[in-house]
Amino acid sequence: MKLFRGFTDYIEMKQLFYLIIVILFFACTETGDYEVYGGKIPDQESWESHIIISRSGEKSADIYAEYLAKYSDSRNYYISDSMRVDFYENGQHSSFIVADSGVINERSENIIALGNVMISSDSGFVAYTDQLYWINDSNKVYTRGEIQIFSETDTLFGTDFESDPKFDNWTIINPLGKTRRSLKKK
Repeated sequence: MKLFRGFTDYIEMKQLFYLIIVILFFACTETGDYEVYGGKIPDQESWESHIIISRSGEKSADIYAEYLAKYSDSRNYYISDSMRVDFYENGQHSSFIVADSGVINERSENIIALGNVMISSDSGFVAYTDQLYWINDSNKVYTRGEIQIFSETDTLFGTDFESDPKFDNWTIINPLGKTRRSLKKK
């Protein structure tokens, strides 16, 4: 009987040993799905974030980020999994952009929208591009890449687009398409 008891103790010890190995294996395995920038893990992360940017005490933009990451060696916040930026002028909503991802500079509060960027103003202007920049100091929106513009009077394709965030006063270089606007000569 003593021999049988020693054998069962041996089996239990062996099972315990394998259980400890399995636990250590899973404990040492990376379980997070981290965004990696330059081979680094972010110092700060946030999900479903809301950032407000103001100019002279008045709200100029609301930024909604599905995922936001900050690295200690960078002055930028990196957004992925979708972003939306709502623009305001004189306290009133004027337009918004949505994109796959983006970057916000911590110091200048400039914004870069990247990937499948859609622009929509409250006045009916709609545009599509791959990247769009908003410069906070000058309150200008621009892209140097290709853009498609649709409004009541325009269906245009071109490059080098610049506008105010309301998308009322804009210019486009190398336009191709149709418009019902009259040409203003300088």
